[in-house]
Amino acid sequence: MAIKAIELFFVIGSIFFLFVISFFLRKKGKKILYSFIVIILISYAAFLTVRPHMQDAKYDKYTQMVEEHLEKKYPNASWETSFDKEELLTTAYGYQIKVKFADEPTVLYVYKIENDKVIQAYVSYNENHHQNDGKYVERD
Repeated sequence: MAIKAIELFFVIGSIFFLFVISFFLRKKGKKILYSFIVIILISYAAFLTVRPHMQDAKYDKYTQMVEEHLEKKYPNASWETSFDKEELLTTAYGYQIKVKFADEPTVLYVYKIENDKVIQAYVSYNENHHQNDGKYVERD
């Protein structure tokens, strides 16, 4: 959520700055500056509309890559993948795909994509689970 707040602050600050500058311009300069402000607002609205679709498409691609990786590495296992929509808004953590294997439901495996390569980012154990190594911990 912090990244979205920074973007919004930047856009509002820029518009406010341009609006203040418009007080010092003549009529023709004000029209040009107001046109520029409208262009900024329309561009930001388009960006806010398109970005979620781009992120969903990227998650779909990354989920498919993780699925292919798991099918190669663990052909006889079954699992369920998911991701957190709230984390989708903040890209600070990167794109993370969460995996729960059917035979190990108390362990959450998190994968990410770096340089088009699937990497197991970390493993999270349920509080009731003893933190022994999970079956699917990747050490390479």
